[in-house]
Amino acid sequence: MIVFITGASGFIGSRLVEHLLGRGDSEIYALVRNPAKLSWLPDNPALHLLGGDLLSLPDLPKNLEVVFHLAGLTKAANRSGYYTVNQQGTARLVEHLLQHGLSPKFIYLSSLAAGRPATNGQPVKEDEPPKPASPYGESKLLAEQEILKHRQILSATIIRAAAIYGPRDRDFLQFFQLINRGWMFTFSQIITMSLCYVDDLVRALELCAEKSPGRGEIYNVADPVPRTWEDIGEEAARILNKKVKKVKVPLWLVRTVAGLSELGSKLSGKATPLNLSKYRDMEKLSWVADPAKIKEELGFETAWPFGQALEVTINWYKANGWL
Repeated sequence: MIVFITGASGFIGSRLVEHLLGRGDSEIYALVRNPAKLSWLPDNPALHLLGGDLLSLPDLPKNLEVVFHLAGLTKAANRSGYYTVNQQGTARLVEHLLQHGLSPKFIYLSSLAAGRPATNGQPVKEDEPPKPASPYGESKLLAEQEILKHRQILSATIIRAAAIYGPRDRDFLQFFQLINRGWMFTFSQIITMSLCYVDDLVRALELCAEKSPGRGEIYNVADPVPRTWEDIGEEAARILNKKVKKVKVPLWLVRTVAGLSELGSKLSGKATPLNLSKYRDMEKLSWVADPAKIKEELGFETAWPFGQALEVTINWYKANGWL
């Protein structure tokens, strides 16, 4: 399988690279934006690093079979950054393929944030009208639309992924670091979310490349059992063998901190994990997906039990000095 991967040096991309190389039948071309951040990519003759980014793409092999488009911006110093990278970058990639006469299967990693939050505890299906709550979610939806308007000539599949966790992830890291110090911040309202362990997501990406009809289908990928923020914290505390002091934080205070954090980002030009876009998703309280479609059509379901996957994740953090 001859593959091009964007976002290959990141948390999810590097796991996908490792998995595909482990098959022994893959030739991988990886888009590399920052040559200084390649520590997670193995030295392998079947892995070829291509310098560039989504707005300045390199030449790609003519016999390309699959594109895994994973690159995207999840936090930005300025609102416009989401649209530049997620929407315009995706549009440029699709145009590049079509202009050069390439016709690979195109697998796009989107997000539940591109859909809509759950209401009345009902998991959201892929065909429900989207209603993103944040600039990030809106930019991912617009990226999906850039792909789908070429569905007649581009063999595309879109994965709307739940919150992904696993070794190398930094999004949950600060939460776990606080728990390791004996503190757990919860919120004045219950926040519920679908999760997915990174290795399950990688299997879903691979399966879409192999089995999806490529008609612009959208699939939710998530563990079928949602978790509350407190569930995640309590399981992490159990694994770390920590007694924690719980501190309830009102959402208005989170919004204030997010606003100040975003202001600091604009002044420094550096993105921070908590900003108003992240808060707007958080305040919707429930991002829960129905993963039935991908199970029915492609036979995929998550394999990693939550507790076991979280333990592997936390043990990796400890072994690598992150905790």
